[in-house]
Amino acid sequence: MQWIYVFCLLLKLYGMDNARIMECNNLTNRSLRAAVDVGGTFTDVTLSNPETGELVSVKTLTTPNDRAEGVLTGIAEVLQAAGETEDRIREVVHGSTTGTNALIERKGARVGLLTTAGFRDVLEIGRIQRPMSGLYDVNVDRPLPLVPRYLCLEAMERMTADGTVLKPLEEKTVRAAAEKFSAEGVEAVAVAFLFSYLNPLHERRASEILAEILGDIPVTLSSGVAPEYREYERTSTAVMNAYLTPIMNAYLDDLAPRLEKLLGDARLSIIQANGGSTSVDVARDKAITTVNSGPAGGVVAAAFYGRRHNRDKIVSVDMGGTSFDIGLIENGESQVTTEGDFQGLPVKIPIIDLHIIGAGGGSIAWRDTGGAPNVGPFSASSDPGPACYGRGGDQPTVTDANLVLGRLNPDYFNAGNMSLTAEASRAVIGEFAESLGVGVEEAAMGIIKVVNANMIKGIATITIQRGIDVRDFSLFSFGGAGGIHAADLAKELNMTEAIVPPLAGTFSAVGLLVTESRQDYVRALGNVTTESADPTALDLIYRELEVEGVKDLVAQGFDREAIELIRYADLKVKGQTYELSLPLPMSSPFDQKGLASLVEAFGNLYRSRYAFFFEGEPIEIVNLRLAALGHNVPVHLPEGEKMGTDPNTVQKGSRDVYFEAVGFTDTALYDRGNLGVGMTIAGPAIIEEDTSSTLIPPDATAEVTSDLGLIIRFDGSEGSP
Repeated sequence: MQWIYVFCLLLKLYGMDNARIMECNNLTNRSLRAAVDVGGTFTDVTLSNPETGELVSVKTLTTPNDRAEGVLTGIAEVLQAAGETEDRIREVVHGSTTGTNALIERKGARVGLLTTAGFRDVLEIGRIQRPMSGLYDVNVDRPLPLVPRYLCLEAMERMTADGTVLKPLEEKTVRAAAEKFSAEGVEAVAVAFLFSYLNPLHERRASEILAEILGDIPVTLSSGVAPEYREYERTSTAVMNAYLTPIMNAYLDDLAPRLEKLLGDARLSIIQANGGSTSVDVARDKAITTVNSGPAGGVVAAAFYGRRHNRDKIVSVDMGGTSFDIGLIENGESQVTTEGDFQGLPVKIPIIDLHIIGAGGGSIAWRDTGGAPNVGPFSASSDPGPACYGRGGDQPTVTDANLVLGRLNPDYFNAGNMSLTAEASRAVIGEFAESLGVGVEEAAMGIIKVVNANMIKGIATITIQRGIDVRDFSLFSFGGAGGIHAADLAKELNMTEAIVPPLAGTFSAVGLLVTESRQDYVRALGNVTTESADPTALDLIYRELEVEGVKDLVAQGFDREAIELIRYADLKVKGQTYELSLPLPMSSPFDQKGLASLVEAFGNLYRSRYAFFFEGEPIEIVNLRLAALGHNVPVHLPEGEKMGTDPNTVQKGSRDVYFEAVGFTDTALYDRGNLGVGMTIAGPAIIEEDTSSTLIPPDATAEVTSDLGLIIRFDGSEGSP
């Protein structure tokens, strides 16, 4: 912000009018950053003051029928809680669920696909594979394509595998397709021609023709959103972006002016699935990058916290009201992949490796046709919510079960802004218990055990099933419901410890503040091996991408000094199908020595993944990538005080809490804000705070860290200091 102060001083020196000077002073007054994470049940808002390092968080109920209303309400409430005013906010960082919900509910735009003649069935054919989750389950099938076959139309054109024009584009076939799209009421169009990632000439001309006939209907080019090989994945990505673009644009068209009315010229940034933020304009154009953006912020936050406490292997789990979001952190960094999927449909963009299941506080308990109890994926959401919310919910949920078991304080839920009705929970759990032929507490405990089993299965999907020994990792649990289940999950997985960070209930919003602005760029090379590659030509490509990255981030308001450029390359053994992505081991310029270092790094990575690498195999360079990062002001977590090591001095009371092995047990209660650094709290105990609670079982202890984080360990376990 120093340049702003200099600019203001120059205005005064050169005698500019007072109105301009006041406008400039207003810019200097804007130093706060607000993060908004819209979940299925709650909207979390965290306000960061870089000047003081203070973080203030609130939760407000999500408003499904008008999500922007919940965003505005949350911002107003966090400003009030912090004693600040609207004109102090410089930036709002927004994690959006708009695209995610549209995919889940299949409520995106009506899309038409224009593709190369002979390839209209690419979405139907796919990879001719069953989904991994359905290899042994005949009831699981691939999701239906987002475009019905009758809206998949063909254009006469053809590029060769090296990007040479084999058959020029017949424009009349594009015009005929456009007329059909118009007659069918298509709201967006995706264009995916063969080998367009090497030569986008035909796609760009088709876009111009479509615009002539269809007007303002958005057109997504596969060469623009995913310029990489693999036709099915590239086409799927383009289609998904087209499917989401009108939905995201409508949401931003509603949110942006309302935010401007409330906050003036504060900048609105949108979190992407790659864990970085971007501008509203980019989010409008590449709506697909906003899917799973809130959960991605949570994984970034977990990596940030792990680095602070020397934990470089973490399984992050965010348990909110609706979903359970699982991320993997190795070597202190979140894992970014270009081989992901959204709702079972492949995408070819950089995304944080996440696994999301329907298991949250609002997940509904039900019985299947065989009478067995199940929990989720259906959720009571925020409207009506669990029965204990008193908003009309009449089905048993995980939150109701925790309340019946004494794990939640009915008078201090969401900082006391909501009162829970224990009688309502007991009534719906009682009906469920009667259907099972068991007692109320036994039924409630059964709900907890089932949802825990679902979450453990989800964790295994990205760890054990990939050959990763989860015992080497720390469980990092956050979200409004996470702390109640953290210890049970870690113990069941034989993990050494569970970590519950400060501001646990809104820690995903903290992650949105931690993220950097990020733009990703890729250039496909075609058939280039490490032996035939010209390092000078590769370096030139990187430099072109870097110019583009700097230009885009400067346009978003970043100084050149705040921009970091990271080069990556995708390599594979020639003849194999899939590539590995790795950062360049040496900085620019990229020369013959750098190429040799890249080959060596690829061999090491290949060996670590597959246990063996045959030296001397020809290696193909598939893509060159660049990540352009715009660094934001660092976020500081709260620092606790050393108040002695005896927790009895801050115990605020006790209540009966149900544990399966011993039944109801007198359990100590603590207010997290009163804990001192270095205290060790023996279970059974419950540590309450404004936006969440943490359960310490009878066989566990919790150590309070310097920033009031909690490290839960079990009897006989040895954790890191």
